[in-house]
Amino acid sequence: MYHTLRSSSVGELSGRDAVPLDDLVSVIETLKARLETHRQVLQANETRTRMALIDPLLQALGWDTADPALVLPEYDLRGNRADYALLDGAGKPVALVEAKKLGQQLVSHRMQIVNYANLSGVPYAGLTDGNHWELYKVFDPAPIEDRLLLDLSIADLPAHEVALKLLLIWQPNLAAGQPVEANEPVLATLTEPVQARPEGEREVERPPPPPEQVPEPPPAGPGWVPLSHVTAASVKGEKSPPPIRLPDGSTCEIKSWWELPASIAGWLWSQGLLTESKVPVRYSSKSYIVSLDGKQPSGRPFIRPQPIAGTPLILNANLNSVGAFLWTKRLLQECSVRLADVHLRFGEG
Repeated sequence: MYHTLRSSSVGELSGRDAVPLDDLVSVIETLKARLETHRQVLQANETRTRMALIDPLLQALGWDTADPALVLPEYDLRGNRADYALLDGAGKPVALVEAKKLGQQLVSHRMQIVNYANLSGVPYAGLTDGNHWELYKVFDPAPIEDRLLLDLSIADLPAHEVALKLLLIWQPNLAAGQPVEANEPVLATLTEPVQARPEGEREVERPPPPPEQVPEPPPAGPGWVPLSHVTAASVKGEKSPPPIRLPDGSTCEIKSWWELPASIAGWLWSQGLLTESKVPVRYSSKSYIVSLDGKQPSGRPFIRPQPIAGTPLILNANLNSVGAFLWTKRLLQECSVRLADVHLRFGEG
């Protein structure tokens, strides 16, 4: 069976080509195998990482790294260089991408590539070690964590889920200047090869399939703020966490900030949305949010391990308010739960 992702699934990008989703998934499966089999070799230097992991994925997403009309490697930034400049249709950079060797810490390079893009007037900045991919909006007047559009690890997610998340940097999507996340893409399913239409014959438009009926959560009521409207800056320095309302309408009072991601992880587990196949849940290349053994990627134990009741999960609970907020968002995103369906109550309405 062959799937094609139409541009309508990532916004009204009329007139742009469709991307073969199965092809993209196949490339991601290949990269996952390389990560597992050749990790030590690829960790040796950046060039190997780029050739084996980064270039193939960019090409699968429509960014032909050999075509100067689409990609300029080693892009000059007035004395500095970006590993890749991704160009729009007019030859203007729409994103700069910094590449590091597999396994290299990315956190210390985030502001650097964002600042490079800012000084060059480029609206998006990306960072990757071939496995972990991040994409930031450059010009938003907000903390860098609130400008994060994409944050994923290829090795940690099913290939199909990785493909959907990576459509943020699909060439027609990103080159349009306003990339749209494909949460529930429209798939054109073809059970036989596509036959060319006779010249002059018009394509018959088929009606779209009926939308899947998803029950709406109960109304939140006054005083509840959707998590999608909360920022890291708004919780910074807060000593006491607010009550939380889960997507099924249940609520719970929490006394410490670490209980916020713990409550979410417990609920996700109870709903079958967070399973052992998705654990450990990674926040960065050196940090897990939850794991089954209470250890970081390095093998070191969590500084403050906290078992989550009713699950085999152990939370890395060494958190302040901002960390708890960001980890809560990440858990929900990893399990494809809308942030708008989780609420916090900061005061009575």
